[in-house]
Amino acid sequence: MAKKQKRKSFDAVWNFLTLLVFLLVSAVLLVQITIYFNPYAIFNPFPPYEMPEVVVLPTATENPVELPEVWTETPEVVEVLINTPEPTATQEMILQDGTPIAEVTPSEPTATPFVGYYSFKVQNSINAINGAIFKPDLGCNWLGVAGQVFDLQGRPVKGIRVWLRGSLNGQQVDYLSLTLDSSPYGPSGFEITLADAPVNSSGKLYLQLLDQAGIPISDKVYFDTYDDCERNLILINFKQVR
Repeated sequence: MAKKQKRKSFDAVWNFLTLLVFLLVSAVLLVQITIYFNPYAIFNPFPPYEMPEVVVLPTATENPVELPEVWTETPEVVEVLINTPEPTATQEMILQDGTPIAEVTPSEPTATPFVGYYSFKVQNSINAINGAIFKPDLGCNWLGVAGQVFDLQGRPVKGIRVWLRGSLNGQQVDYLSLTLDSSPYGPSGFEITLADAPVNSSGKLYLQLLDQAGIPISDKVYFDTYDDCERNLILINFKQVR
């Protein structure tokens, strides 16, 4: 009789262990199935990377002006008169792919200081790199300046005017570009071609950001160029500071 009771007790233990293993296996399967259908479950140790939501930003001015609906898909070269010391001098405004068609070149900002007004500054140090990284078909037969514009949260800002002025090889330079949705340099990128070969210059060229009303929203950022195929692309990024 005692032997039978011992046998029953032994069987009960094995039945309990079997039930416990079954429950554990079921729980593991349930967790795996849940993770399969919902990778963002809180108990998933390796959730997938969540892509940030694309946000379309207004221009960085307090009273934004809508961008004129006059876009063209191909670059155009338009001759415009510029007030330079030479009485007969004219300049060409080179419009990059995807920028609006030519407008009248903005007038030089007045001498009145914009105390506390400028809201964009250079994000990092100015870099000079090999332009063949972005233009392998041109190699050393090109000189340009490019970059991006970001807001306070580091998000790209499109529709900002980028004004390049100064002199290169003894000739006056006056170009106007625009930050675009997409570019070889990333969202809110811009690019301006300076020459068809690397040229040395020191502090003779500068970039300045303008809003849609042509009002400066950054200081003049002067930069150098180099007669070096390894440094024929100048990269300048801007970030909003207020």
